[in-house]
Amino acid sequence: MTDYKMKNWGRLIKFHRQQQGLKQDDVAVGICTPSYLSRIENGVVIAEETVYGMLLSRLGIDLAQEKADVGMKHDLLERIYAKLLSNEILTQNELTRLTTLQTESFQQEIDLLAGLVYSRYLFSIDKLIGARELLLKIEPFINWHQDRATQMYIGVSTNVHLSFLEFREIILREEQLRVSNYMNTANRFEQANYYYHVAFAHHRYYSFQQALYYINIATQAFSHQYKPLFQLKLYSMRGVILNDLHRYQEALVEFEAGQDLLRNVSTIQTPLQWSSLYNNIAYCYECQGLFSEAVSFYEEANHFEEDLHTVINWMRASYQQGNEEVLNTLFCNYPRERFTVLHHQYQWDLLKYASGRNLELTKLKEIEEMVFSYFEQQEYYSLTLYYAPLWAAFYEDFHAYKQASICFKYAFFASEKVRQRMSS
Repeated sequence: MTDYKMKNWGRLIKFHRQQQGLKQDDVAVGICTPSYLSRIENGVVIAEETVYGMLLSRLGIDLAQEKADVGMKHDLLERIYAKLLSNEILTQNELTRLTTLQTESFQQEIDLLAGLVYSRYLFSIDKLIGARELLLKIEPFINWHQDRATQMYIGVSTNVHLSFLEFREIILREEQLRVSNYMNTANRFEQANYYYHVAFAHHRYYSFQQALYYINIATQAFSHQYKPLFQLKLYSMRGVILNDLHRYQEALVEFEAGQDLLRNVSTIQTPLQWSSLYNNIAYCYECQGLFSEAVSFYEEANHFEEDLHTVINWMRASYQQGNEEVLNTLFCNYPRERFTVLHHQYQWDLLKYASGRNLELTKLKEIEEMVFSYFEQQEYYSLTLYYAPLWAAFYEDFHAYKQASICFKYAFFASEKVRQRMSS
């Protein structure tokens, strides 16, 4: 047994001794001193395996049987966790067995692993609050060693942080604690997953150079593995990051690699994957001012799978292209009430009013006060950098230079934030 597993047996001895209401003297007599037992139970010393066997036997537990039972549970949990990481559906038998392993006590590593795998399962079915609540119960029992409980905790908690848009938390944890060091002994796919998510957090935080650094590490860790869906995610994320670094041709190379992969691997050819990839390509063209190409790819993306995020992007590109016919058709087909995400609704308001013929100063100010402070609060800097100068230009047409100045200040603040984070 490894030292860490022996420490687990020490905790098992303590748990069962307390459950049976026995004192250390009662269990230790004839085997070791009570003080030595105390150090075994608390993981201060590692005893001979025969000592663990005698102590557990005194508590009515067969060490060999216990090891076999734990080994089977461990193998089951690893299989289920691997399936969850690969976005595979659990069988009813697997889910039933996973559920039966759940406990309110986390005295043993196997209990921690069961809880962590179940938390990852809850995440996979979008029960995010339940996943987070379970993680909070488990967190005090994580020892922060290069062990499976720590590695799974890092992986699962990173996923949950992302779901709650807590990008800064992921970044700070890696910068201050270097939790990736605990992943060094995990399998390479888990390492790649973790670095991918750190890259994702940096990208959403506008620290694009760091995002590129971590996506490159993720790609290196993932090399020589056949998991096409994750490979597609790597191509797409690297393309998105390069696009935001204004390295457009390199971004398009990544997106082209993603298209080749999708064309040749039928198992990942879903409308969602095609839609997401074409949306990214469209945005790359939009950022270059190639609005005709952008509109074409946004339309193609929406044909694969109707996505209101793609629709609002399609509207914005159509406005920039000056294509009133397409824009008006989109407004008719997608009225404001169809959008449920607030920044989509606000973009709809901005574009609808901007495309109208009769601009009014009071209406401009009403929309400005409603939208731009929200964009700033939510750190939607890219949206501010597009819409605030547009609104400033409208104000200048009315000679309302004070209001125009306010909009330019919004844009300047957003630009400075992006600059600071990109240079960090």
